Amino acid sequence: MDKGPERHRVEFASGSAASVENRRSFRDHERNDIEPDLPGWPPGRAFAVRGFFGKLGRHVHTVVTTLLMLPLYIIAGALGSPASPDKRGKLEERENEVDDFPVIWAGVAETARTLPWQLDPSRRSWRMVTELELTEPDGLVRITSYEDTARGSRFLAWGGGEKVPGSEAVLWTLPRQEIVGVETKRFSMAESDFKISFRDGSWARLTTNSSAGARRIAALLG
Repeated sequence: MDKGPERHRVEFASGSAASVENRRSFRDHERNDIEPDLPGWPPGRAFAVRGFFGKLGRHVHTVVTTLLMLPLYIIAGALGSPASPDKRGKLEERENEVDDFPVIWAGVAETARTLPWQLDPSRRSWRMVTELELTEPDGLVRITSYEDTARGSRFLAWGGGEKVPGSEAVLWTLPRQEIVGVETKRFSMAESDFKISFRDGSWARLTTNSSAGARRIAALLG
């Protein structure tokens, strides 16, 4: 029985270093900001690398959050739950992971610029889910979206997990042969980021649910 194309939740990655935590930029090959030039994109918060006090604040926030969550991690461990603090691998590209955090790197009219703005979690509804799929036998890579029935808010969601009827849409389509490589990125929370490189020299940094998901996408498209 045909189960349909394999799908994985994806969105633009967010920085994990204190200087760029929860932030992302959009660059051309000379590292100029191209965000205002992306066609049809709604306005977003301007990117800026945090200074000393901003980074200090993020470190303090991380320490306090870890201390508050520690009893839950201990209890989860005792019960055999996989819950644990997110891990992050080795720094690979300081210029793109600490000093800046581009998630689109593309010149004029290059492929990465065509990616849909709905991949940006700061621009879309928190109930919107975006997924990547590879269809067979036509070999098309698609990004689709749908509205989820989750309850809560952008910062704390619970329940739901079902598609709102009639909400599914195809946002983006690309022939598989236009992708020349997919590389998992270790310097990310839960090591879930991956980089897609396109034939024209542009690339994008996305993230998924887990390190296993990132490896599966790399195997599927790489």
